[in-house]
Amino acid sequence: MQAQVQESIYHPQDHSLASRIEALKIVLQEKRNIELSLELMANPEWSERLGSTEELQQAHSLISNSLEQAIHKISDKDLTLAKEQQLLDNTLLREIKFTKAQTSIKQQRQSHESFSHQHSKSDK
Repeated sequence: MQAQVQESIYHPQDHSLASRIEALKIVLQEKRNIELSLELMANPEWSERLGSTEELQQAHSLISNSLEQAIHKISDKDLTLAKEQQLLDNTLLREIKFTKAQTSIKQQRQSHESFSHQHSKSDK
């Protein structure tokens, strides 16, 4: 199984809220799938069917990057509107909000680490 190299799997058909939400749902489903696949790698029956660990890790990275991209394209206001338009149920809305919070924390942590690293170099 040859993995295709792409930057993202987040591809809404247009800029409408419905299209962006549907594309985000696809990315979230793929995130669940790859996480399950990574868990199943320890099972010999499944590991032969799933591809190599490297392929799964590459897929995980691609999906994680896609999810971050998708999260940036959906505002809190968009989420409220999507809920009102019944594009999202409560469970999916909570999952998206949780993911948005995780992404924000990750970015803050990376920014802080980058800042600390740059200043530790200048102090020497």
